[in-house]
Amino acid sequence: MSDYDLIIIGQSDAIDYDAYSSFPLDRLDLFKTLVYPRMVHMDGKFRGHLDVFNQLKSGQFYDTADYPARRELLNIWNLPGASGIHLANYLMGWGIRARVINNLDSEWDLFEEAYRDCSKPPLVGISSTFYLSWRQIGRLSKKLLALDPDMEIAVGGAFANAEASTAGIPAFEKSMRRHGVRYVLHAFNSEEDLRDLLLARKKGTNPEDVLNLCQLEKDVFTASAAKWHVPLLEDAPANWDKLELPFLNRTIQIRTASGCPFSCAFCSYPVTAGGWKTLEVDRVRRHLESVLRIPGVNRIIFIDDTFNVPPHRFRELLKLFSEYDFEWFSFLRVQYANEETIRAMRNSGCRGVYLGIESANDRVLQNMNKKATRDDFCRGLELLNRYGILSLAAFVLGFPGENDESIRDNIDFIENYGVTYYSLKEFFYISDTKVDKERAKYGLVGSGGKWSHDTMDSDGAASLKIDMFKQIKNSTFIDPDTSLWYFAYLYDQGFQENTIRQAQTHINNIMLSQIDGDFSPNHPSYGALRSLLAANGT
Repeated sequence: MSDYDLIIIGQSDAIDYDAYSSFPLDRLDLFKTLVYPRMVHMDGKFRGHLDVFNQLKSGQFYDTADYPARRELLNIWNLPGASGIHLANYLMGWGIRARVINNLDSEWDLFEEAYRDCSKPPLVGISSTFYLSWRQIGRLSKKLLALDPDMEIAVGGAFANAEASTAGIPAFEKSMRRHGVRYVLHAFNSEEDLRDLLLARKKGTNPEDVLNLCQLEKDVFTASAAKWHVPLLEDAPANWDKLELPFLNRTIQIRTASGCPFSCAFCSYPVTAGGWKTLEVDRVRRHLESVLRIPGVNRIIFIDDTFNVPPHRFRELLKLFSEYDFEWFSFLRVQYANEETIRAMRNSGCRGVYLGIESANDRVLQNMNKKATRDDFCRGLELLNRYGILSLAAFVLGFPGENDESIRDNIDFIENYGVTYYSLKEFFYISDTKVDKERAKYGLVGSGGKWSHDTMDSDGAASLKIDMFKQIKNSTFIDPDTSLWYFAYLYDQGFQENTIRQAQTHINNIMLSQIDGDFSPNHPSYGALRSLLAANGT
C-alpha cells in the first residue's frame, strides 16, 4: 500500500474536439477560423495534428485507445508538464507525499490504482494552468466524483487566480457547488497555501486559517484572508531525482525565474506575477544536477519568460550548462543576443528557442511596447540560423495599429528572414493591461476574443490568419497552443529535426486543401506522411 497525502493532476486535454466536430462541414465558412489551422478533419471528426500521426502510424486514434495505449500514442499532454512536478518537489521538503498524474486522459487507470491504494483518501489537486473555463475543470471533476462521490478536490493555478481577479472571490461558490469542488486556492503563488492545507488535513484540523482558500464544507462556503506570496524560487528544494515520475522520458521542464521585467501592452503577466525574481546561478546548479540524476533525462525546457535577461546572468548560465551533457530549449528575447551568446547557446546544448516576436512592423511593435524593432529580430534570426538553433516565431494578429501594411510586413519577415517555424494567434483583449488603459487612443472596445478598434476587428484578424497561412511557403506553421513544446515533445519521442518539419509540412498541406473544401481521404500527403512516419522508426 502506498499512502499519498496528495494526488496532483498536472494536465489533461484542454480542447473539446467533439464540440468542434459537431459543426456541419457544409457550413465550414462559418467556423473555419476556429478549427484551421489547428486541426485536421479525419474519419468524420476534427482531430489534433498528432492524432493524425497516430492513425497513420499505429492505426488507432488517441480517444478510442485504452489507457496503456494512450501513454504510448502521441499526445502533447503526455509531455511532462511543469506544475505537478514542481509541486511534488516542493512538498517533499515538508514531508508531504505527492503522486503526480501528468495527463489524466492517459493515466486514469494509474490514478484509480493510486487513489484506491491509499488507506485514507488523499486530497486530489487539479492544476488549472492550461484551462480557460470551469467547463474544462468540470469534465475532470465529474469523472473523479464518479469514482468517489466524497472525494476532496482542490483547484489551484493560473485559471483560479484569474477568476479571483476578474469574477471576484465570492463567485467561486457557484462553480464549486456545481462541480463538486471542495477547495479553491486562488493565489498566484499558492504553493505555501497548498502546503498548509495538506498539513491541516494530516492533523485533522479545520483549514480555516489557510490563506487564499475558498472552502465548501458541509454545504457552507467560506473564504479566508487573501495575501500575496512572493514567487517560490530560492525556497524550493532540489528533490527532482527522488520523485516518483514514471511518465518521464528524456525531457523535463523547470523554471529558474518568475515574473517578467518587461511590460508588453497586451500582457497582464508582469502585473499578476507581482514582480520579477531570478534564482542565483549556484542554486540553478543544484537543481540541474538533481534533474540530470534522473535516469534517462537529458533534455530540459526552461520555461522562464525572459530566460536571457539580464544578459550577464544568462552568460553565467551558459557557462554552467557547458559543464554538463544535456540539450535544452527556452524562451529567448532575441534582440539581446549577440554572436558570442548564440555560439555559447549552441555549444551548451541549445536546440531551439521560442521567440515572442508578435509583429515585424515597427509601428505595431511600438504600440505593443515591445522594446524591439524589426531590424533587431532580423539580426537575431540570422545568428540563430548561422549556429543551427531552430526558432519558433510567434505572431499576434490584430493588435491596435494592425493594418494591411503591417500584415504584409509579417509575411515578408516570415518568408525571407529564416524563421524555422511560425505560429499565428489573434490578439486577445485582457483588462488591466497597458493597452486597456489606452483603449480610447485606439478606439478599442470589446473583451477577450471579440473586439474592434480603429484599424481592425477580431473577425478580420481571424480571416487574416487563414490568408497568411495560405501565403507563407518558406516557414512551417505550428499550432500556437503547442508551439515550441510540439517540437520538443516529438524530439523527446525520437523524431529527428528534419522529420518533424517534413511531417508538419504534410499536415499543413492537408489543412490547406480542407480550408478550400477538399476533405478527400486520398490526399497525397496522407501517403507521404505514412511513409515518413514508418521510416522514422519511432
